[in-house]
Amino acid sequence: MSNIVFHRVSGSRRKDKSLDVDDKFISLQNRRDRAMVVKFKGPEEKIMEIYHFFDGLDDMETVPIDIDNTGPVEHYFRGISPIKDDTDDGLPVKNFSVTLQLRRELI
Repeated sequence: MSNIVFHRVSGSRRKDKSLDVDDKFISLQNRRDRAMVVKFKGPEEKIMEIYHFFDGLDDMETVPIDIDNTGPVEHYFRGISPIKDDTDDGLPVKNFSVTLQLRRELI
């Protein structure tokens, strides 16, 4: 079991936040143009916590992501989907997705 940590870097230590999410709630899909869709699915309480972290982000805000302690990789926040109701093994769950784009370094 590994975790994915999302960081909100605002430039102010008081506003900076990190969200540590167990990978059992996440699926990753790579898209073209360095975009990635992160899908979240799980119990309402956990999904609402995750949703509120991303809901406050601005378009193109930097979101470093650390997958299983490999070191943070910077992405831009590109958008969030609405929360949907679903079921998993007959149990009610919620899901939504976030689109991120890999930050390109200019040389």
